[in-house]
Amino acid sequence: MKINQTHIYFFLIVFVLGIGTCKAQDFFKYATFYSSFSTQTSYIENQDYIAINKGYEETTQINPFDYSLQIGIRRIAFFDYEQKKKTWYTGDEKSVADNTTISFYNGWEYLLNYSFIRNRSETFINRNFWIRYMSDKSVTKFQIKNDEGRDLEYISFDTRYRISKGGFNFTMGIVGRQHAVYGVSPIEEFWQSGESSFQELAEDFGYSTQFVQGNHHWYNNGELIATSNDEFFKHYFGSAIAQYNQEQLNALGSVYELSMVIGTSYYYYNKDYWLHAWLNVLPYHYGISDYSYDYEGVPTDVDFGLVAGWRITKNLGVFVEGTYLEYWEKPISEFRIGFNYLIF
Repeated sequence: MKINQTHIYFFLIVFVLGIGTCKAQDFFKYATFYSSFSTQTSYIENQDYIAINKGYEETTQINPFDYSLQIGIRRIAFFDYEQKKKTWYTGDEKSVADNTTISFYNGWEYLLNYSFIRNRSETFINRNFWIRYMSDKSVTKFQIKNDEGRDLEYISFDTRYRISKGGFNFTMGIVGRQHAVYGVSPIEEFWQSGESSFQELAEDFGYSTQFVQGNHHWYNNGELIATSNDEFFKHYFGSAIAQYNQEQLNALGSVYELSMVIGTSYYYYNKDYWLHAWLNVLPYHYGISDYSYDYEGVPTDVDFGLVAGWRITKNLGVFVEGTYLEYWEKPISEFRIGFNYLIF
């Protein structure tokens, strides 16, 4: 699945409808438009060589500089324990609380962020667009997310009924998701182990080989890329399989699913102690498409977050922050724990 102009246009329609429900100045009040560019020296790779005609040639990868270009607009309310850490928004801010279902504020919130990234010669374009409306009795969120670096891409529409009691919130509803085909390996159908050799499979992928001075030399479009089978299968064969899999998966297009979602959250704050925790569970899924995800174990997707802090004394404080998301058995987690001791 590739996010295309149709998806972007649909998101913009939802965005404009949001503006239409209130005065434009109220919809954009406290929003921030930002852009930033950063660069740094890339990681230096380990030296690598190949053997050529009784000699050798260095093939160490030299990475150009890393960079990150961020463009976006955001309107997300701060919780009591949060504060703006920098004078300027740069687009790489990662607030754990940005991932919670229940916001600190009733009304419209949104984030539209484009990230153009190069890291160790790999280039990514990440997109995270979402818009949410929350009232005392409901919460609805539409999101387009493409994290190329983590191979996670989906579009979701999440609408729920909300019950709040004290610091607790309980939600239940339905999530519709569109995403790429996950959990399918086309190479397993194309290549039956034992029925064809590695060499035959490589030739099917367009590589050719010649026997030269006791070794197999491998070519790609007439260019010599390896002077032995070991070198070819170590450095090139795996990439050929990955490319084949990706091409076949792209040809399958998108899949659609409906899921039940049940959520709960708790929020408490005072100046010495705060706790914010949330859990969303998707326990039941209905696959609309032929290649909708087939769960191997318990068919449950989860989204969990925790923020806790304790000012033990006026000098010492400890904190815990983390998120865990697992959709289609693809886990993504972030976690940190630490303490601050202030000397004065």
